[in-house]
Amino acid sequence: MEMDDMLKIYVEKRHQYEDKIQKNLLEIEKSVSGIAEVGDYFSIKNDDLLITIKLVEIDGEKHVAVSTDSNKEEIPFNELTLTEHPDLILWIIQNDALIKEGFQEVLINAVRNGENIINTLKQLKVNYE
Repeated sequence: MEMDDMLKIYVEKRHQYEDKIQKNLLEIEKSVSGIAEVGDYFSIKNDDLLITIKLVEIDGEKHVAVSTDSNKEEIPFNELTLTEHPDLILWIIQNDALIKEGFQEVLINAVRNGENIINTLKQLKVNYE
């Protein structure tokens, strides 16, 4: 096999792999966008790295973004690349259940906080509707 043929195969396989990764990231995003609101976020300590997962709005659509304590920039999942973020992509895909659980916990806490506010307003006899 010639070098050009090997390079073509490599490029083709890389594109296939990147497409699969983007599909996985999109599936994770879709699974949480129904339960989370823009601005919801949570952080996870992974070894010595603090990873923050947040729901952001871009062009009127919800997207999940990630940042770390070493890179404060919120990077939407659909902008993560293998070249620049291989470890982060791997962590996200391996921890998709943890990400879903994190946003579920954010939702549960939001409901509890809302109930606490309504109960306080009721006690103060404020029209909370």
